[in-house]
Amino acid sequence: MNATPKENKTVLIVDDDAMTRVLVVEALEPEGFVVEEADSGARGIEMFQQICPDIILLDVSMPGMDGFECCRRIRSLPYGERLPIVVLTGNDDDDSITRAFESGATDFASKPMRWKLLGHRVRYLLRASETLESLARSEASLKYAQELAHVGNWEYQPGNPDGYWSPEVYRILGLDAKKSPSSFESLMQRVPEDDQPQLLQSFINLRTEGTSYQIEHRITRPDGAEQIIFQQAEAVREQGRTLALRGTLQDITERKKNEAKIEYLVNHDALTDLPNRNLLSVRMSQAIEQAHRGGQHMAVMVLDLDRFKFVNDSFGHHIGDSLLKAVAARLKAAVRDGDTVARLGGDEFVVILPGLTAPENAMIVAAKIVTSFNEMFALGDHELHVTTSVGVSIYPEDGINGDTLLKTADAALYAAKDKGRNCAHCYTAEMGVQIEEQADLEKGLHQALLRKELELHYQPKVSLKSGQVYGVEALIRWRRPGIGLIPPDSFIPLAEETGLIIPIGEWVLRNACAQVKAWHIAGYKDLTIAVNVSALQFRQQNIPELVRNVLADSKLEPKYLELELTESVLMQDPETIALAMRELKEIGVRLSLDDFGTGYSSLSYLKQFPIDVVKIDQSFIRDVTSSINGASLTKSIISMAESLHMTTVAEGVETEEQLGFLNINRCDAIQGYYFSRPLPLNEMVKLLAEKTHLPSDRCHSESAKRTVLLVDDDKKTLSALKQLLGREGYHILSTTSQQEALELLTLHPVGVVICDAGMPEIPGTELLLQIKNLYPEIVRLMLSDYTELQTVTDAINEGTVHKFLSKPWDDDLLLAQLVESFQQHEVNAQTTQTPDIRA
Repeated sequence: MNATPKENKTVLIVDDDAMTRVLVVEALEPEGFVVEEADSGARGIEMFQQICPDIILLDVSMPGMDGFECCRRIRSLPYGERLPIVVLTGNDDDDSITRAFESGATDFASKPMRWKLLGHRVRYLLRASETLESLARSEASLKYAQELAHVGNWEYQPGNPDGYWSPEVYRILGLDAKKSPSSFESLMQRVPEDDQPQLLQSFINLRTEGTSYQIEHRITRPDGAEQIIFQQAEAVREQGRTLALRGTLQDITERKKNEAKIEYLVNHDALTDLPNRNLLSVRMSQAIEQAHRGGQHMAVMVLDLDRFKFVNDSFGHHIGDSLLKAVAARLKAAVRDGDTVARLGGDEFVVILPGLTAPENAMIVAAKIVTSFNEMFALGDHELHVTTSVGVSIYPEDGINGDTLLKTADAALYAAKDKGRNCAHCYTAEMGVQIEEQADLEKGLHQALLRKELELHYQPKVSLKSGQVYGVEALIRWRRPGIGLIPPDSFIPLAEETGLIIPIGEWVLRNACAQVKAWHIAGYKDLTIAVNVSALQFRQQNIPELVRNVLADSKLEPKYLELELTESVLMQDPETIALAMRELKEIGVRLSLDDFGTGYSSLSYLKQFPIDVVKIDQSFIRDVTSSINGASLTKSIISMAESLHMTTVAEGVETEEQLGFLNINRCDAIQGYYFSRPLPLNEMVKLLAEKTHLPSDRCHSESAKRTVLLVDDDKKTLSALKQLLGREGYHILSTTSQQEALELLTLHPVGVVICDAGMPEIPGTELLLQIKNLYPEIVRLMLSDYTELQTVTDAINEGTVHKFLSKPWDDDLLLAQLVESFQQHEVNAQTTQTPDIRA
């Protein structure tokens, strides 16, 4: 069997344990490997002959044919002699290792494995395998191949102290072949004293008993550089007599550095280089043990940045990341070398102070940290003043384990924020009461469904085209006996944390669908309802199946149900979520992306997922009349959604100025206190019965905003343009006559004119100049070929033509230009309607 070149290396895992096979797939496929599976030794041999893998991972203990026998058989087959075979075993005793190598294994790995390093190890073995293949093909390339893989080989004959060292052995050891003998003693001189006993004993056992070995040890080169060596050796024996000793040396210094780097990355935050949650847990356990043994105290501080979201929103995530790195440096400078500064995530940091002689020392350090934030942070062209709030807990008074100390420090942090931020607060017994209240809230929430304490409120969604209420969003409320209405931000995070969001979410979905169906029966036939779906529901429930069941039970048509998802849902497992969303679309429900614009990859979400509705987050709407950035972002979101044929809904609309901005920029719908707060059922029924709506002067006219006039003497061109624009929903007027074009403008509210440059009666530029003088708010586009380029350029420079498009045109470019032109028309129309205060 001949091996065929493959772009992606193929790994064959032979193991009767399905979980091990799954873990191998999850570890190697993201690294670019193709993983094939076999559940027995016999099946492994069949798969080997079929797919010709690049490497085999082979379990020892399997029913029927064990891994040793499977390895021996593969070695006897074509292409099997030099194939890397790694034996996986739960036994790392000498006998198991010896049997593995005697059966032909290249390497062995003990279970449980370090999965994060498996890809690196497989690549290393493949590289060594490729080197050995090169050696087998041509003896002339031996030196080059050994240098490439940093592998050298040696051989000794019994009774002869000097043997053979390949050139790569000399290079690895940093020795001159002409001056240094190729003896075992020369090698031992390069091995540090503390590594010598292991190597010496292994070599003695090899020479006297023929026991093979594989060990790692250090060497010190003559220049003082220390390298890490992987050495393996075997004895060539016949009838109990040793004929030769041979082995290899491999310089694995770089591999060890990479492994150490991977280990470092597993335990450190990629942005700030601080310890992450993994290493924090270890450091905290060590500090607690130290304090326990020495009868001392230790402190845990939890801190975050005040108004960090404002920095991200105002200056961008690049500046936010730079700030986090600067904060990390400032925190490390404020504490002792033996203290730990870690980052939990976001803008949340933890400081561990071990070995405190007195608890009050912790507050001294906390005050020092708060004071260190008084100095401005210089971040590129920006200087920012950022403050921090700190919560402090003390061992053993406030907790005797890491989880408790973090929880009590977190409670102290919230107390610091309640005091006005920019301060430190130590945990007190009163905060324990608050924790107990939180526990009571959790207990009450468990019972709320059974006791029917949950209810739905409904916030109307209003079309800015008709002014009518076309749908509602279902919002959950908890009316707790003896307490009253509990706002959702007080219990929804708790429901997410405890998993109660799953039964609560299903309850909301069922009751919302039943209620909108009741409204349909009552005569509100086209009313839609939107329901929020959490990330946990998507992870732990079959959402498409649940939606099918609820729609069947309520007899609600799918098109009237809208599911609202946040970007946090989409970030969990994009492939799985996309599959579920496509299934939901097949059912017929609409999908909405809630709080749009607050995440990291919004545009990619719009392109990747089948979104119908984009809800613009209220943080943008709040600033549209006072912030250039807020206004620009909102305009961009509306234009982007419109180009992708998605509906836009603005959340949190509270003022007439915000409403006016949204009308001008063609947002499709609004919800917010300007029209109505979320209403309990009886008040929502009253609003529907009274047919409450926006006045017509608070809405925008579709026809006036999206009417296009096409002027061209070529009927084929007109036909093609009408077909293209008709699919996009534009109101289209067309003519081959300039005079008729002027007449149509007197009868219809045209927003954009597209005119051919080469007209028979008068040049297109002259017609557009007349339109400019008569209707300055209309945006004028010209179709032209390159022979008329100078005429068109002059027209653009004079302001007669807004832009020109070459013939033949690009459909996508024309449509994009049309969207921009209508936005420009709206600005022009607003300007021309503003009275001149000098008149």
